[in-house]
Amino acid sequence: MTRFIIRRLIGGVAVIWGIVTLVFIIGDALPINPARIIAGPNAPASVVRSIYNQLGLNRPLPQRYLSYLWQLLHGDLGQSYATNQNVSQALMQRLPFTLELVTLSVIGELLIGVSLAMIAAAHRRSFWDGAASVTALSGLMLPSFWLALVLLYILGYRWPIFPLGGVSSPSWVVLPAFTLAFTGAAYYTRIGRASLIEELSKDYVRTARSKGLKPSHVLYKHALRNALRPIVTMAGLDFATLMGGVLVIEQVFGIPGLGTLAWTAVLQNDLPMLEGVIIVIGVVIVIMTILTDFVYAWLDPRVIVRNTG
Repeated sequence: MTRFIIRRLIGGVAVIWGIVTLVFIIGDALPINPARIIAGPNAPASVVRSIYNQLGLNRPLPQRYLSYLWQLLHGDLGQSYATNQNVSQALMQRLPFTLELVTLSVIGELLIGVSLAMIAAAHRRSFWDGAASVTALSGLMLPSFWLALVLLYILGYRWPIFPLGGVSSPSWVVLPAFTLAFTGAAYYTRIGRASLIEELSKDYVRTARSKGLKPSHVLYKHALRNALRPIVTMAGLDFATLMGGVLVIEQVFGIPGLGTLAWTAVLQNDLPMLEGVIIVIGVVIVIMTILTDFVYAWLDPRVIVRNTG
């Protein structure tokens, strides 16, 4: 187990280093003059050249790369070109909102999707199977932004149960998290149903039934744990997808998260802020991927043997 953990951690560090390197190379290749952005469009060339040298952009590429890595190791992501705000501080202010939204959305997807999958698998080819599948697919067919606007109108305007936007109330996360959870739960339902049906047809389940165990006990205590393996993998991938794709929902609900910050940085050509958002999201995704591997190994110890043997 220790070797498995060490290998995963080393692999995670290597991936993060690769992300940082790629971000630096792409940022350096973009046709953006940071000195001109900072100085303003009407600044004389001498001022722009002075700022350019102060930023160290006149140094060779390897030196700038090593300096960039050294700053990142000390938690320094630079200053915003547009607002002169410390990028690290800005990211730490926005990150909790995005993390809370994404985490609760994935939990909601699991609760809705796995519950519907269990209903469908336990009552295969019955009314309940069809009802669970239709419910899941209806969420898949609804555009997330449309569902968000409907929920805001009904539960925020007509019946003001939840806030119309912003993060001033503790309940700000309910509607956006439910929107993402409901529209993404169908995948968990389909995969979970297929996985549960496969597990319920295996010999160890027949043995448990022959011993007189209740169907609910067989489903929860025996089949579900093995059926969760592909769902756990999917949840890790889904977390990564949502971390980089919650911009629309953050815009609709007025959430000051990383997606909104990245979009503002793009509009303002604010390269340090955009690079910081990408790096932070990349680090969070790598951490969640490693945690997913650990959970998967806990559910199926054979994974450790295959990866360390």
